[in-house]
Amino acid sequence: MAGQIEETGFRLHIGGRVQGIGFRPYVWRLARSLDLRGMVRNIPTGVEVELRCSALELALFRKRLLRELPPQAVVETLTVTPFMPADEPGPQSMFCIRPSGSGEGVTVVLPDLATCADCRAELFNPLSRYYRYPFISCTHCGPRFSIMAETPYDRAGTSMAAFGMCEVCRREYLDPEDRRFHAQGQACAACGPSLWLETPDGSSLQVNDPFEQMGEQLRAGRILALKGLGGFHLCCNALDEAAVQRLRRCKGRPDKALAVMFTDLEQLRAYVSISPEERNWLTSPQAPILLLRPHRNGRRLAPGIAPDSPWLGCMLPYTPIHHLLMSVMTGPLVMTSGNRSGQPQVFDNQEAREQLADMADLLVMHDRDILQPIDDSVARVQQGSGYREVVRPGRGLAPLALPLPPGFDPAAQGLALGGDLKNTFCLVQAGRAVISQYQGDQQQLAIQHATAAMRQHYRQLYRTEPVWQACDRHPDYRLTRDVTEDRTVPAALVQHHHAHLASCLGENGVLLDGEAVLGVCLDGTGFGDPDGLWGGEFLYGNYADVVRVGSLRACALPGGDTATREPWRLLVAQLLQAGIDPENVLDIWPMLVSKPLAVVRSMIEHRINTPMSSSAGRLFDAVGAALGCYADSISYEGQAAIALEALAQQCAVPAGIGGYAMDVTKRDGRWQLDPGRIWLQLLDDLRQRRPPEEVAQAFHLGLAQGVVELVTRIQHDYPFETLALSGGVMQNARLVGLLEAHCTGAGLKVLRHRHLPCNDSGLALGQALVTMARLSRARGRQE
Repeated sequence: MAGQIEETGFRLHIGGRVQGIGFRPYVWRLARSLDLRGMVRNIPTGVEVELRCSALELALFRKRLLRELPPQAVVETLTVTPFMPADEPGPQSMFCIRPSGSGEGVTVVLPDLATCADCRAELFNPLSRYYRYPFISCTHCGPRFSIMAETPYDRAGTSMAAFGMCEVCRREYLDPEDRRFHAQGQACAACGPSLWLETPDGSSLQVNDPFEQMGEQLRAGRILALKGLGGFHLCCNALDEAAVQRLRRCKGRPDKALAVMFTDLEQLRAYVSISPEERNWLTSPQAPILLLRPHRNGRRLAPGIAPDSPWLGCMLPYTPIHHLLMSVMTGPLVMTSGNRSGQPQVFDNQEAREQLADMADLLVMHDRDILQPIDDSVARVQQGSGYREVVRPGRGLAPLALPLPPGFDPAAQGLALGGDLKNTFCLVQAGRAVISQYQGDQQQLAIQHATAAMRQHYRQLYRTEPVWQACDRHPDYRLTRDVTEDRTVPAALVQHHHAHLASCLGENGVLLDGEAVLGVCLDGTGFGDPDGLWGGEFLYGNYADVVRVGSLRACALPGGDTATREPWRLLVAQLLQAGIDPENVLDIWPMLVSKPLAVVRSMIEHRINTPMSSSAGRLFDAVGAALGCYADSISYEGQAAIALEALAQQCAVPAGIGGYAMDVTKRDGRWQLDPGRIWLQLLDDLRQRRPPEEVAQAFHLGLAQGVVELVTRIQHDYPFETLALSGGVMQNARLVGLLEAHCTGAGLKVLRHRHLPCNDSGLALGQALVTMARLSRARGRQE
């Protein structure tokens, strides 16, 4: 085609997810098939293509480029700039791939991808030169973010730079017809990374087949520390209760559910129910841990794996190492983060020797360095609707680059630090909000340092320096103190629940100057505005401003933080507020006999270390305690509430029957949802020996009905057509399903989180959007 029509030069800039997924080879093949001359190369902001062709040929190239994209490619922007070939140096006789260019800014960084079907087939094919090679990958799969030191994504900027390619690997790397054409992770047993076994004392264990040895150890009830894609896992036999309990003791994780890896879908189906949508996500390149429902009459895992939860965290092998390990096992494995509770995940070999040797009987090591640690993602699919919900953003889903909603300044550069719990942070640059992987709770110094190092890496990776920082208003948050003490960059304080709402709006692409919405934000706690502890909030407004138009009625937290760890205190406070004397109901709740009820009553009456809170999460804890769900103490946040949801899911009573009534009142111009009557009805049901699962269901139904009634009342005072649901309590599938159904039925448009969790892992995006909205408004006033 070239040369038949008058030619000119066209330079295409392509932005989006276009590096690390075989995009340049794809462009090369497309241009060759059209007989076009020019070149393609990676640049920091995406991919640059130069073509010497006619306008008609350019139109055909562009049409096919967008129509035939590689599976993982996402084109966000495509600009075309003409140039005169005589004035610009460039390729003259053919189309080629050029070395990467330098410059300002950076493209989307691609997350790590699960092993593709082609590589998996080669892994188990005795005739393949990649047979049983634990680090097989191609342009469609394998490590990306976890091995990146810099951008653009080229081998020299990754930990694979330490491994020179052998002649055969290099030939495949340079062959345009090969699946590994310009695959930066290309390697084989002759030239690439290697795997070995170590005993806890640091000795290397010489064996013919390391995976057979690993399987033998696991079948014998031992624990392995396994280096994977983004860090170490601790793993054991998921059918061996003694091994599971030992693993829990080693990690300091007495109750919280553990994830399980299954060999394949056939094995998984023997233990859990799985829908087509769940299967598709589980087997996708993202391959998250998916929360699935165990079969009522299916096979049973060790009972200590998920003692509280109605869900089982399930995953399939997503690296060649996992595939090879599971191939020698006959049953599933517990696969949990390699760390002690409250500490960062271990990802370095020497750190593993120092921190995991006393927890594991065998260490599985390799020499492909993990440069950016990243934990597994956790997700769930809503039953019936197929709605995908992220619970923890990690491997496969992070970093997540979201385009800023319409109206926001595309030149903005800033950093939102998120909250102290379930932390992620958000870097704003080049018209995108880039949200990090899960960083964990920020109480421990080691996690604070790891998070600070990751923030610095993101700034370097995306080549940007924030001109503002945003954080939570809570004065006791570690991150808030750090930001307010740092005078080098201006700091913005954002109210916790406003950030929840803004995050939900931003994920759904709501306009900066869009109509006001109502946000229902239910969570454990958040510092209020101007003060106080909130957690059951109805906020009316937009990105820049909100008004608190309603809330749950506040209740005492006797002992402050101690009350959040000992749910019986919350039960006592709720009973007293409802006019029920705990001393008169000891026959219903005998666990209160040994509690210092008089002391707690005095603390509440005199407000001694007893803040008030409108927290929905604490209401769930109190009801859970009333039904015997960890009334004395909990070992992790939300434990009683999770057990309460599990009880409700056991209920066979039709979903529309038997909900507890709540009072909706208006005080000082603000609507209030009062749970007082719940306690009278609940007490009566327990006296009548109503099954606890029916009581749990009645609570869920009543709370949902109360929220919907309050939303309806607020709508009479404030005009809105859109309702946004956010906050950690919205992870309760039973509650959010009821809320969405009722509100949609009432004619409201319901927004939920689409890419980020509704819990505090979504706060950073909201903090960034609120800050930018206020800066935009301030600029408008100045103009």
